[in-house]
Amino acid sequence: MTTDKQIAANKKNAKKAGVKTPEGKDVSKMNAIKHGILSSHLFISTGKDGEREEFVDFAANFVEEMQPVGLLETLLADRIFGAFWRLRRLSIAETCSIQKRVESHSLRYFLDEYEKNGVARLSPETSFFTRLKTSMGCREIADIMDHVARTIKDHGKFPLPEWITGVLEKRLGAREGFPRTESLCVLDYAFRHRDENPITGEEEKQVTEEAIREAAELAKWFRGMAGILEWNEDDEKLADRKSKTIPSLEDLEKFQRYEAHLQRVMLQTLHELQRIQSLRLGRPSPLAAALDVTVDTENGFVS
Repeated sequence: MTTDKQIAANKKNAKKAGVKTPEGKDVSKMNAIKHGILSSHLFISTGKDGEREEFVDFAANFVEEMQPVGLLETLLADRIFGAFWRLRRLSIAETCSIQKRVESHSLRYFLDEYEKNGVARLSPETSFFTRLKTSMGCREIADIMDHVARTIKDHGKFPLPEWITGVLEKRLGAREGFPRTESLCVLDYAFRHRDENPITGEEEKQVTEEAIREAAELAKWFRGMAGILEWNEDDEKLADRKSKTIPSLEDLEKFQRYEAHLQRVMLQTLHELQRIQSLRLGRPSPLAAALDVTVDTENGFVS
């Protein structure tokens, strides 16, 4: 049992402990550091100039703030700093994990849309309406329709060249039941079989002018749809991008487990250092140290 005389001696020695001059404090800092704070496994360079010097200075100031006396207290202060520094690295790792998800999002989105549009183009049964649902596909359809509209205008009459009717059927939705391009194919069919359906010269002129006008308006309509879809897709991409501002579930679980472990180590070691320092100074142990408990997250029991 500690006697009153020993307690008084401890208090007297504690007051004498530590250096007072700036030069002495610098030496004291380095003495504290050499016990392990600068071990290679703790400091990891990121390539920035002067970061090691900043680390050394910060570590020394941290240990000095703990005011350790003797090897044991210094090692405990070192362990507290190690846990703190790893928590700092964990925060950086979390930020980088999010940046990786966010920064690659736009490129992945574009490649996914490009792939879907390419696959849809190879499927004659669903090609048109699948592509019509995306700005990329709709813009491609608009470009094709622009070319078809110019060809119809330049040709100036029905029946149309066979390749035009082929494009209308296979690439612009006539075969899939899109009424506006289907009507152009119906007109072309009527002119190809005009013996069955007699058409006057005036009717032919009027129908041709309407077809030219419809083709041009349809090209504009496709392009307008592409703009609307792009606007909606931008909102969707922004929302999706924001949804990625947390780590993936796999990373999040790892980060949370590691953070809980480091916080437990840091607090338990801090309480132990406080207990030893209080004992050295002849003071009662802090309540936090006296009641240092751990709750097991697996079963909820206190240890």
